[in-house]
Amino acid sequence: MKLVKSLKISPIAHKTIADHLKTRKNSPVRIFLKMGGCGMRSFGLAFEEALSNDTVIELDGITYVIDRILLKKYGPISIESDGFSFRLSGNGIHPPLGCGTCGYGCGTRGGSRCSGVCATCKDPCPTGQRIRSRRKKRLN
Repeated sequence: MKLVKSLKISPIAHKTIADHLKTRKNSPVRIFLKMGGCGMRSFGLAFEEALSNDTVIELDGITYVIDRILLKKYGPISIESDGFSFRLSGNGIHPPLGCGTCGYGCGTRGGSRCSGVCATCKDPCPTGQRIRSRRKKRLN
């Protein structure tokens, strides 16, 4: 995992971001806080120029920008990836549960988007668990 004092990035996440940047003329990658349903907070990524109140972090040719206050309050921030989607976490902010097939977004209760096929899912939702259980029974 690549580590700067306030930012940790897994090798797969770094490669995935670098691949995206090939078509974006090396735009800075903004890490921001977004609000979800029921007031849940999570981090997001976007391509956006730095603002005057941002901390700018340069890591292996990629520029990351994040609001100073946000970084101070929730840092260090960790970025992980399965090569398809990203999981960002920080002090008190955890990624939504779910599998990568739905962008880590099927939630703690599962949902219609969960297909239950993500073998690398570390935190399978109830829907994914039920689907996998049924498949296992059919195979036995």
